[in-house]
Amino acid sequence: MKRNLIFAAAALLIGVMAGAFVYFSGFFYPKQYVKDESGEYVNVTTPKADTFPVTKDTVFEIEYYYPEEKRTLTEQVDDIPALLGCGRQGVEHYLKEYMEHLSHEEKEQGLTSYELVSYSGNTICLRKTFRKPEYNGYLAQSFNGTIVILNGDGKTVFEYTQIPISNLPEELQEKVIVGYRLENEEDLYSFLENYSS
Repeated sequence: MKRNLIFAAAALLIGVMAGAFVYFSGFFYPKQYVKDESGEYVNVTTPKADTFPVTKDTVFEIEYYYPEEKRTLTEQVDDIPALLGCGRQGVEHYLKEYMEHLSHEEKEQGLTSYELVSYSGNTICLRKTFRKPEYNGYLAQSFNGTIVILNGDGKTVFEYTQIPISNLPEELQEKVIVGYRLENEEDLYSFLENYSS
């Protein structure tokens, strides 16, 4: 009887120790394989290889995002030669330089940012965000010897005046030749009153 009691106590003690080992081993030795959403086991202890640098097989997906219209267009580009061999920092540097030396056409279209969205597999996703430019005020400009008032966009005519450019002081004539900005209606009407004959 005593011997049976010792075996039972030993078995119980071994069982408790084994359970404690299994429970605490999760803290000290995390699971190597975990099931992902697709049901496959993935090794979580092995760090994922960085997908950079950019190679000739890398595909670029460029998103054109228009927040005011809540619209995104996507274009796939086979390569951007300037990025070949670049790591993440090289790509981000390229995007920064691109924005600093923006073409006149993209400035007019309202390009405000160009950023790296993701890089998975062999596809880099980049996003260009366009916002409608806001044009405020007016522009006084010389046209055939007289002053024309344009809207703030510098393209649309607001008013053709009969004010000869020669009526303006010499310093102001130079500004009007390249385009003299009038911030609001008050500035516009003050300008017209001062120089109308």
